[in-house]
Amino acid sequence: MHSQRLSEAPLKAWVIISSTGEVSSAHCTCMAGVAETCTHVGALLFKVEATVRCREMRTVTDKPAYWILPSNVNKVHSEVGHQIDYTSASATRKSLNCLLNAETVSRPGWRTCARKLTTPPPTHSELSQFYADLHKTDGKSAILSVLPQYCEEFKDPVQPVTNIQSLLCLRDTSLDECDFTIVEQHCQAKKKQAYVSEQPAEQIEKTTHTQHKSSFWFAARAGRITASNMHAVYATDVRSPALSTIKKICYPQDSKCITADLTWGTTHEEDARKAYIQKNKGQHDNHHVSACGFFINPTFPEIGASPDGVVTCTCCGKGCVEIKCPSKHKTNTIPEACLAKDFYLELVDGKVQLKQSHQYYTQVQTQIFVTNSNYCDFVVWTLKDCVILRIDPNPEFWRARLQKAQQFFIAVSLPEIIAQHFTKKVSRTSLPLGEIQQNNVRKTSNR
Repeated sequence: MHSQRLSEAPLKAWVIISSTGEVSSAHCTCMAGVAETCTHVGALLFKVEATVRCREMRTVTDKPAYWILPSNVNKVHSEVGHQIDYTSASATRKSLNCLLNAETVSRPGWRTCARKLTTPPPTHSELSQFYADLHKTDGKSAILSVLPQYCEEFKDPVQPVTNIQSLLCLRDTSLDECDFTIVEQHCQAKKKQAYVSEQPAEQIEKTTHTQHKSSFWFAARAGRITASNMHAVYATDVRSPALSTIKKICYPQDSKCITADLTWGTTHEEDARKAYIQKNKGQHDNHHVSACGFFINPTFPEIGASPDGVVTCTCCGKGCVEIKCPSKHKTNTIPEACLAKDFYLELVDGKVQLKQSHQYYTQVQTQIFVTNSNYCDFVVWTLKDCVILRIDPNPEFWRARLQKAQQFFIAVSLPEIIAQHFTKKVSRTSLPLGEIQQNNVRKTSNR
């Protein structure tokens, strides 16, 4: 090729050389080729010389597949071991490169077996020290889990989950058409299944921390008189209970409704909680507010409560928190809201109090006794104000509500849960007139 001129036609060079390497003649089509001593002729001679040196040094891929025996060969002769070439392809390539660079090719040395390093096994004291050092690290090594002195730390912290069923599982369709006295007898026999011991009660509370966001929260409430329904239960007649109260207690999942007031309260509950914590900051020792679920007291398992939080402090002990965010008075201060007659707070001698006749007072008292709390902090929050009322237990007030709730559970909740005694009776007597006439026609025709 012409130097730096790739577009022109390649040059043609030739040489006449003997087998001994003696050059007889040479020629090239370049301008200096007439003198037979141009660089192109020299390059050609270098190529010939390198080819001769590499003639016997071909790699495995340059040779035919010599491992395939010719068809006319039916016997492979043995060979002396030291005459067999065991050189690898990489070593052959390395030797070839040395020949091309006119370097000395070193013959490979004799191969010997690698010496195995023998390390004495560790002693018992060395192993014990190693395990002790391993135990001091932050991570948990798997080897320690099988050693008697360390395996206790690898126990599974997850406790077995108690299989807790809702009272709705007591439903018995075979009692739907039975007389109420038979249903009552069946309820007396089944009421023990509503009892909950301490461990399942704790499991229910832990499982329902998300409260209305948990389906199990609704299932655990079904049939039990909750704190929010205690006031209505106390006011109703167990011989002729209000249907709305029955549905709220026995079918809480179906009775839930979303109103503007409820949405406002749910949205700003966290704001009220933060304001409550901020107001108590510095006034109590080790004050802490935590989320909670649905509480069932094993002493009276017919009743349950879901306060908005559980509060603990060194000075006051355990308490519960109930938060209210009235949307009707969201732009008022608490004293301004107390001027409304339908508001649940009132001003007595200039102090804000919770009306004992209101359902919220019954709700708070129920929460106190169900959760075994020393008090309840009733928090009322608006956009302009936040008031915290410390409600103390009222045993006499609670005793009357507890007795009525237990009567309601036996006489109303269980018959409805087991046989749908009240809702089925209503559905049978509330058929439209057209359907009643059609049923009468069918009965007449069947006769």
